[in-house]
Formats: sequence, C-alpha cells, structure tokens
Amino acid sequence: MILFDGTHLATDGDLAELHAKAAEIGLEPKWFQDHPRHPHYDVWGAPARRLVANCTARELVRRAARSAGE
Repeated sequence: MILFDGTHLATDGDLAELHAKAAEIGLEPKWFQDHPRHPHYDVWGAPARRLVANCTARELVRRAARSAGE
C-alpha cells in the first residue's frame, strides 16, 4: 500500500509500487531515499498537491517498522 503523510511518499511493502506512484506524480528516481527502515520520497510542491494524505507521520513510521519485521 502507498502511504502519504503530507510530506513523505512511502510503502508498507512493495517498492515497485512506490516507484511507479512516484513516477506517476512526477518525482525523479534520484530523489528516492533508500533508508533501511523507511525507504521513501520527500514530496513537496505540485506533486504533493496531487496527493491526499492517507496516514499520519507516526502511522507511516509504524507501518514501515512492521513491514521490516521489527
């Protein structure tokens, strides 16, 4: 599932799905932040206005930790 907290575009599982969504809203692959616990894109400006937040920052981190098996 794609997660967006208003600033970060992340996933709770499928990185291919994350990259596809990022490309769809105009983010460049080089902007991907491959953090071990929460790989994500920072989203701002026009791309952010194309998305609706579906979780809080706390929920995003909690789901990322759970999907990493922590």
